[in-house]
Amino acid sequence: MAQAAETAEEIRSKYGLTEETLVDRLKRNWTGYLFILPTFVMFTLLFYIPMARGVWLTFTNASLGGAGSSTFIGLDNYVWMVTNDLFVFALGWSMVFVFSTTLLQLGLGMLAAILLSEIREGVRDWLSAIIMSPYFSAPLAGGVVWMWFLSPDFGFINMLLSDLGVQNQPSFLAEGLWPYVSMIVAQAWHDFGYAGIIYAAAVVNIPSEQYEAAALAGAGRLRRFRDVTLPHLITPTIIVLALRTAWNIAEFAQPFELTGGGPGTRTMLLSILTYEVAYVNLNFARAYTIGMVMIVLAMAAAIFYVTVLNEEEDLYL
Repeated sequence: MAQAAETAEEIRSKYGLTEETLVDRLKRNWTGYLFILPTFVMFTLLFYIPMARGVWLTFTNASLGGAGSSTFIGLDNYVWMVTNDLFVFALGWSMVFVFSTTLLQLGLGMLAAILLSEIREGVRDWLSAIIMSPYFSAPLAGGVVWMWFLSPDFGFINMLLSDLGVQNQPSFLAEGLWPYVSMIVAQAWHDFGYAGIIYAAAVVNIPSEQYEAAALAGAGRLRRFRDVTLPHLITPTIIVLALRTAWNIAEFAQPFELTGGGPGTRTMLLSILTYEVAYVNLNFARAYTIGMVMIVLAMAAAIFYVTVLNEEEDLYL
């Protein structure tokens, strides 16, 4: 007579694989939980609670100095936001700014890392320090530097063009597309070093045997770059994209110093608009509402990049 199949519970009991309860896991790993407890408490105090309070304030009429007397107004702040022409413009320009700046940072960072990998070690250290130096400077200082370069009154570039005999110098911070291009280039200059650091670490760790095998197969420089270098840069690229996208969405100091959202409101980013609404119009509730949009954009980008990263890693399983 055939023996009846054992149930899952019987099999676990037979081999001592009893399921652990939450209390059992806490008892077994209490030292680990004890070590992460301070971090969890600090995150709760400095991130989760302020975040929850910020979400609540978007449904009130809280203003600077009067948050304690704010009243619940429902979705009025969100209605104001989506029907405000300046917010719609700032949202569109911010997305263009983030997309263009992030791609330019990736391209410059990758180029810098690859060029540095071709230089002998002694010179490479000095050039690395020079190339990466903008990233380690304060964003506000970067805005001052670019203001000194691009100002129509005392800017170095316009003075140089005037000395060269150019009569109609472009107004880099006021006319046409120049203010937009100037902001994108300035921000890419300041932060491409971060991408360069990540890419440099990835390039150094590529096995030299792979380049030697490709060279023996007759592959030139471009083909070796396509077939050997690029596959090793996929994961770093996704990581840099996720981080730089989130940071570029929240970027404030350098764009504010460079244009302040002007002339007028022509280069108004969401970060600058949040500042204006909070500290000029003194309406914290609406400023928090705009800030929630920035958080949602950053989280959406992060989720997208993490999903792509997981799919890319699955290819190697």
